[in-house]
Amino acid sequence: MKLCIRYIFIICSFICFSQQQKIDSLTIELQEHSEENFDKLNIIIQLANYFHFTNPDMGLIKSDEAIKLARTLKLKDQESLAYKYKAYNLTALSKDSLAMNAYNKVIEIQTELKNWNDIGRVTYNKGLLYFGQSNYEKANICNYKAYEIFEREKDSFLMAVVLNSIGINQMYSSLYPEAIDTYLKASSIYELTNKTNTIRHAEILTNIGILYTRLKKYDLALNYYTKSLDINKTLNADYAIANLQTNIGNLYDDIEQPNKAIEYYKNSLDIMKRIKNKYGIASALANTGITYISLKDYEKALTYLNETKALFEELDNTNNLAIVHQNIGTVYLESAEQSANKKGKLIKAKMNFEKALAYSKEINSIVREASALENLALVNYKLNDYKSAYINQNEANTLKERFLSSEKKEEIAKLEAKYEYEKKETALNAIHDKEQAIKEAEIARHKLIKNTSIAGGTSLIILSIIGFFLYKRKQEAKAKAKEAQFNLKVSDTELKALRTQMNPHFIFNSLNSINAYIAKNDIENATNYLTKFSKLMREILEKSTQKEITINEDIQILKTYMDIENKRSNNSFNYTITIDNSIDPENTLIPPMILQPFVENSIIHGLRTIEKNGHIHITYNKQDNMMICSVEDNGIGRVKSSEAKEISNKRSLGVSITKSRIEILNKIKNTKGDFNIIDQPNGTKVEVKLPLTLAF
Repeated sequence: MKLCIRYIFIICSFICFSQQQKIDSLTIELQEHSEENFDKLNIIIQLANYFHFTNPDMGLIKSDEAIKLARTLKLKDQESLAYKYKAYNLTALSKDSLAMNAYNKVIEIQTELKNWNDIGRVTYNKGLLYFGQSNYEKANICNYKAYEIFEREKDSFLMAVVLNSIGINQMYSSLYPEAIDTYLKASSIYELTNKTNTIRHAEILTNIGILYTRLKKYDLALNYYTKSLDINKTLNADYAIANLQTNIGNLYDDIEQPNKAIEYYKNSLDIMKRIKNKYGIASALANTGITYISLKDYEKALTYLNETKALFEELDNTNNLAIVHQNIGTVYLESAEQSANKKGKLIKAKMNFEKALAYSKEINSIVREASALENLALVNYKLNDYKSAYINQNEANTLKERFLSSEKKEEIAKLEAKYEYEKKETALNAIHDKEQAIKEAEIARHKLIKNTSIAGGTSLIILSIIGFFLYKRKQEAKAKAKEAQFNLKVSDTELKALRTQMNPHFIFNSLNSINAYIAKNDIENATNYLTKFSKLMREILEKSTQKEITINEDIQILKTYMDIENKRSNNSFNYTITIDNSIDPENTLIPPMILQPFVENSIIHGLRTIEKNGHIHITYNKQDNMMICSVEDNGIGRVKSSEAKEISNKRSLGVSITKSRIEILNKIKNTKGDFNIIDQPNGTKVEVKLPLTLAF
């Protein structure tokens, strides 16, 4: 887990160059003004502003002087400005609560003066204070208030700036669909106002790249990073360039190219040191340390991480402290196996993971909470605290299920499609309107040449009739499109609902496999089951949210499941899996866990009375444009199994769900998938017919 820099600018306090020269010049000018008047007040206010970059303590003194003089002169606007610069100086001194009070005073004065735009700016700055404290919910409350003001004032530039900040807070809160929607709205404003070649627009492109990196869409992420980098290089924006170097480094680390990642982090660190940006330095150091973990160079990793931890504690950045502690814990955990003091390192790992969990809860980050809990489960397992490990893993799985829901990714895709469609529709409408105007002008010219009222009236009637039929045809086309979209949505929704029913069914039976050993207090076998079950849960959570996965991925889930069930039944059966040579298992896609209910039936019903030599044979064959998947067992067969079912009053919910899944798949892909259950002299065979789908 790496750190991603967000470079948010305060609207009213841009960093200026040669601050000290301006301060010296203003100080000399102030000495020449002995009279308490507007000119003197203006100089003091400017000094209060410039000092917050270099000497915020002196900036506070000048802010208070300006406030006092403004009150004497009864100049409300200047008093408000002095309070705003006082807030800047307090923020620079990390006195956030006092800065918040100063901003509230500005809002009080500007409300009296009805200067709504200034109220919006200050409200936005309050949001930045909350963001610095990792309080993303309160930050966005301020941002929404500011946006309403700027929208009412029709200030498109500030609307876009605030939307970007809203998107950042949503992204930090793991609200990815909401974040991408917000970013795209902000980007649209820059496109409509022809201001795409700006730092602000580049920042949005960077943030979209970060979001796609989190969703593991690396090609898209790199594309957005490159667009942003091109803009920033044109503008010589050093901080933004350094930020992008860090984020591109994160991407290469994700795709397991650590040496290339470290190269980008060092580029970022050099720039951040040159411009003396403490947060940027801390982020570059942290990311370098994290990457050294993947290279197994734990000594270097710990050096970098401890250095950056001190910096983030100084900056009071809860979000990144959660990440740093998570990775320090990882260093101790991974290096424990080769250490003479294994238990001591495991205890240090546990302490850091607990700190990471506490920080993650404080900022309400579901992703980081789940990650910290998974690591705690692993540490507790290695410390032989199996009960805590089990509890930690279940809590992590619950959080991951919320985070990995397919609806999030599908909603993002819909929003992107909507955005692209609206852009194209706007462009096409503009071309159509232009062509239509030319045609109408030509018709009008011919009408004038004819110069007869009858001909003109006739033409008008004809045009009206044509317009009516065109309008009617357009409405019919829209209605058909909406109907098709609705039918697709219904099918997709049904499919997701069926998956939601299937996963708990699968997990429930897997948990029963583990429960027997826990009840017998058989620690060795319970441990073995816990390890396999954790692996199985991870595979299910990662793959079941996808509409299609590769055959190899599906086989891995089936193998893990059958290994667990076979262990539970005292190795009473074995299994073989055969793939036809004409099928590429890495490039062929199938719905996840489509065969699992039949494998489950073979184990639970077909092989239930067989104490040894049970066998399950799974095959994948190609036939024309279809794929035939089969599950065959040498069990008691359906007749005897159905008798047992009637006695126990059970039924196979998984099989009925699979039937519905295939029906919906046929509806969406317009194919003729099906499954058949074949009774054999010894056992049962199930053949599932699916459309042949390739990944590439």
